[in-house]
Amino acid sequence: MASRVMSSQGMPYRGKRIIGRGFGGAVGGAVGALLLAASLSGCNESQSATQPEVQIRPVRVATVALEPASDSVRYPAVIRPRVEADVGFRVAGKVVARTVEVGSRVEPGMVLARLDPTDLDLQIRASQAQLASAQSDAENARSDFSRYATLRQGEWTTRQEYDRRKTALDKAESKVREVEAQLRVLNNASHYATLVADEAGVVTAALVEPGQVVAQGQTALRVAKLGTVEAVANIPEQQVGTLTQRNLSVELWAQPGTAIAGKLRETSPSADPNTRTFQAKITLANPPPGVQLGMTATVTATLERGGLVARLPISALTQRDQKPAVWVVGSPNDTLELRPVAIAAYAGDLAIVADGLKAGERVVTAGVHKLDAGQKVRVWTEPTR
Repeated sequence: MASRVMSSQGMPYRGKRIIGRGFGGAVGGAVGALLLAASLSGCNESQSATQPEVQIRPVRVATVALEPASDSVRYPAVIRPRVEADVGFRVAGKVVARTVEVGSRVEPGMVLARLDPTDLDLQIRASQAQLASAQSDAENARSDFSRYATLRQGEWTTRQEYDRRKTALDKAESKVREVEAQLRVLNNASHYATLVADEAGVVTAALVEPGQVVAQGQTALRVAKLGTVEAVANIPEQQVGTLTQRNLSVELWAQPGTAIAGKLRETSPSADPNTRTFQAKITLANPPPGVQLGMTATVTATLERGGLVARLPISALTQRDQKPAVWVVGSPNDTLELRPVAIAAYAGDLAIVADGLKAGERVVTAGVHKLDAGQKVRVWTEPTR
């Protein structure tokens, strides 16, 4: 028979194995600790697997450089001579020769073109014959008057006849003077048949050809006077009022980087009916030798306002509380700060910042709408090839 173990109270234990209470508690605690550690380890691994890594965004930046505040505007312009004259013959006739071409340099007294002088020579001959006839008539009238003057002294003729002879002499002498004047006009016309340059210049247009019949005063050539040249620009009506207050300079497209001082000489009193702009003529002071008529240029009009400003790309601007702001990259942690700024003006694709930035600060210039305050960034540099 199976033995039965009796308890201390004399009661038997039925089929139960007796284990010491101290040993069982230690084993249970160890197992529990292992299960808890495994559970915590699994939680940490799960959390580390789901938590994303913090990304450092590359950004383009511009370094703030403060400079004296000025309002500059630029206008396209064309180089023109200050004086450009349309010259032509002072008499009508047929062109028989043109001695210059477009671009030719001319000097005072240089022959530019000629007309056929045949008709003018015939008119001169006819006038010379008329003059000879008038002079003969005047000589006869003078002889008659001399005789009647002698007769009048001896009372051999009447006062009336004497006065008649005096009047005939006066008319004959007046006729001589009239024909002499006509002859001088014809001689001048003969000289006018040759077109001569009045001063040094360059031919900018030729409007007649040999064989062409021209009228009196018709433009034959266009000659630009050498020396003073100007930049001619069209100014918008909202800016023409301040043009006299601005410092003007001219830069030729053929010579970039070379600024030529200019002075406003003339502004048109009325706007062009098509473009609604005002034409301004800026005289170039000491233009370089390479300046040619018709060159394209840029006129820069600058108005000094005082103080210091920074010029940033418009792409650097964002908003904070409906006001302009920029992202500033802080040092040394390269974290972003949204900084409100004051905009003085816009010039093309640049924003003129009047307040809010310091010299040397770095401002993000691209992708500003995808950034957050406190975000860590790194400055992106162009890769070298």
